[in-house]
Amino acid sequence: MKPLVPVAALLAITFGATTAHAKCESLTNSVDMLAGDQLVARYKKVIACDNKVANQVFPKFMVAAGDADTLVALSMAAVEADIWNPVWEMIGKLSSYEARDEVAERLGMACEYNPKIVGFLQGAYFGLRDIEFSQWDDALVACQTEDFDKWLYEQVRNPPPKLYDEKWNALADATLKRLGVDAIPILADSAKVAAGNGGPFESILMMMETAVAPDLGEEMNPEHKAKLEESLVAMAQDLPPDQARAIADRLANAGSDNKAAELLPTVYPGRDSGGHYYYGGVSVESGDCEGEKIAVLHYSLVADPGIRWIITPSVEGPMRSVKPRLTKCTVDAPWTVLVSPEPLENKGDIDGWLEGIVNTWTEKGYQVKTRSEKEIVLP
Repeated sequence: MKPLVPVAALLAITFGATTAHAKCESLTNSVDMLAGDQLVARYKKVIACDNKVANQVFPKFMVAAGDADTLVALSMAAVEADIWNPVWEMIGKLSSYEARDEVAERLGMACEYNPKIVGFLQGAYFGLRDIEFSQWDDALVACQTEDFDKWLYEQVRNPPPKLYDEKWNALADATLKRLGVDAIPILADSAKVAAGNGGPFESILMMMETAVAPDLGEEMNPEHKAKLEESLVAMAQDLPPDQARAIADRLANAGSDNKAAELLPTVYPGRDSGGHYYYGGVSVESGDCEGEKIAVLHYSLVADPGIRWIITPSVEGPMRSVKPRLTKCTVDAPWTVLVSPEPLENKGDIDGWLEGIVNTWTEKGYQVKTRSEKEIVLP
């Protein structure tokens, strides 16, 4: 049988063998000749002899274990005796990824009847390095008790103040696997904390989207989509404008422009006027006029009742329907339509925005003319 632990791992045992107390030495000899229940029983005798020795020689017994059943039993015996460090490190030493997943999952499932496993996994979060802790991900999913659930979700709700933390990410991924769409409220709380402390705000938004993502070849559940949208909008309304805008952009990109528009008052406070948000709009009538490049910028104010986050599709038709001015020229078609990237703070701000467009077309080599058109009021 191929060993679960590479032979190289035997090097880690030397220290334990040389420091074992004389009274326990006979118990730690020839363990490679034992298997299954006999190996576990021998290890329990070492624990009874001296807990420190049992801590030191756990790797030696781990190498002797030839199957996942024995390894789980050994680990349970060690955890029961508060021997945690060598068990924490064990997963990374297993040569078989399948064995890693199985052992971690079965130890996690033991939470149901052994409360010490809860403390063992919580301790791993604080005691292990990033990659070592991430290898226990299957245990994080499998350990489902009230105490562990409370601890896990509290950790996820309070992300660290940095853009990426592998250990916290492992907890968040476990929460997603455990709860699916029901993880959204926890992640929403987490995102609000991250928005304020410099944490992984954008990553959490992606996790929320992952919570409702359909399986390959399937369509998104409408109820799940609605739950995500309502949660994002409610969360964004408690955030500063920059973070709220990031959420609105995500909603719009996902095809939920109307939900994104609900965030206009949050992203652009004080910019509504008489129940409308005003934008600058320009349609560019450009072409060749007997060898001279000319562009007429037809500009107007556009009033939207605040039901659109992206107004350009609704504006293109009206803006291209104005009376043409280059009647004796070869005109480019269709006319380019431009809309200010956000609502204007004041109607007069259209002049400054228009000036930038004039400069752009002038730099392209056009003789630029501007023409004010009637205000467009979107329904």
